[in-house]
Amino acid sequence: MILIVTNKTDYTADFLILELQRRRIEYVRFNTEDFPLLIEVSLQIEASGEVNGWFSIYGQRIEFTDIQSIWYRRPLSPTFPEAMFDASAQDFIITESRYTLDSIWRILPGFWVSHPDKLRSAETKAHQLIVAAKLGLLVPDTLITTSAIQLKTFYDNHRRDIIYKPQRHAQVDRDGHIDLIYTSLVTQDHAKSFSDVKYVPSLFQTHIPKSSELRITVVGNRVFTVQIHSQENSLAQSDWRRASSTELRHTPYDLPEEIAQRCVALVQSYDLVFGAIDMILTPSGDYIFLEVNPNGQWAWIEQMCPEIRICDALVELLISQGNRS
Repeated sequence: MILIVTNKTDYTADFLILELQRRRIEYVRFNTEDFPLLIEVSLQIEASGEVNGWFSIYGQRIEFTDIQSIWYRRPLSPTFPEAMFDASAQDFIITESRYTLDSIWRILPGFWVSHPDKLRSAETKAHQLIVAAKLGLLVPDTLITTSAIQLKTFYDNHRRDIIYKPQRHAQVDRDGHIDLIYTSLVTQDHAKSFSDVKYVPSLFQTHIPKSSELRITVVGNRVFTVQIHSQENSLAQSDWRRASSTELRHTPYDLPEEIAQRCVALVQSYDLVFGAIDMILTPSGDYIFLEVNPNGQWAWIEQMCPEIRICDALVELLISQGNRS
């Protein structure tokens, strides 16, 4: 059986589940916001160290030993009806629930895509750049700083042609309205406020000219590449996510074997079996690594380019490796 750990609004999980249903492959979906109100768990550890455990997921009892593969997607914190508990009780329940699930994930046998501990270790952009460079991939000059002086030096040394992007959270809640933070060019107007970096560590990189952008999805040893023609849309030139994916031309791309193998090596260096890598293809034909999302989105790629069969590869990986575990 395949266990899918996610949430109710995860469109990518829906996409894969349709394929599992089509193939008549047994699975169960664990929407973590429903734990513990709608999902029960029991974990018993004997004095000998033997473990017995099960989930009851919407009434379906699943023994831990029945689970062969786990796809860890987009878990969320528990949610409760308003006024069911006061704030302090909710905080306690959420903390204990998260801790319980973390314990189970470390105990649960099976093949993971990918284990949460491995995902967390792979999420640091600064470390990704170092690993990628050591593997022979080209990376942009990068500065993470709270020093206005250091930022001014970096800005001047790169001919005042640098970009800013967030390291972790790309959105800000402003009185209930979510503002997205995109990769942006640093202008002369921004330079007047360089002193503000003392309030938050900020990541800056040299601005890399783009011919297009590549989204490279690694599934096991297989590599799927789509070319995103971001420079054809003025809104998307600095960050293709500013435009809707349907407004951008997507085409399958034949990535050079050497670059593809380095991408696989990068994902495997974090003990992962999946990774979504963003690269710039420059006008001169260079491939510049930007980052790897160890749990990135991919369903939109198949919608834009149906011939890129990431879903099939992921299902086959979950089945084949799960049978070996």
